[in-house]
Amino acid sequence: LWAVKYMIFLGLFGVSLASIEQAEHLAEIEPFKTAIVLKFVRAWPFVAYAGALVIAGLFVERFYCRYLCPLGAALAIPARMRMFDWLKRYKECGSPCQTCANECMVQAIHPTGEINPNECLNCMHCQVLYQSEEKCPVVIRKLKRRAAVSSPEMPRPKAEAIANHPNIRNQ
Repeated sequence: LWAVKYMIFLGLFGVSLASIEQAEHLAEIEPFKTAIVLKFVRAWPFVAYAGALVIAGLFVERFYCRYLCPLGAALAIPARMRMFDWLKRYKECGSPCQTCANECMVQAIHPTGEINPNECLNCMHCQVLYQSEEKCPVVIRKLKRRAAVSSPEMPRPKAEAIANHPNIRNQ
């Protein structure tokens, strides 16, 4: 289903080469003009289409963005040619950890831990999890290791040592 947005984009692009007016008419696949600009005051097919997308969005997060948005498809093309891999990952991401993959709202993270730039919306939720002291197993393990090294069990002072301490006044 994710390939539909690429077909829509290629169709719009091809039509725009022949006729800009026709491409603008076909660009009405974008529901935001109906919903936001015109506040659903439009011909019923446009309202029904926008309403159907709203209903689909109740069941599938960002349905339009994930499956129909031609702009998202157009932006995914240069996303493939990125110069920097700035979304950080641990080698444990994906195997054995699946936290980010399970919490990614658009399922842009494969079970192997790789992020699919064509589907990623750059919401940065995976980067929040990457640094989470509560959810990321790698960070939790590092914190436990650091705590074990920095604060070994120290012997407790004996009661008489405390009582004879020069800074404590005896009563």
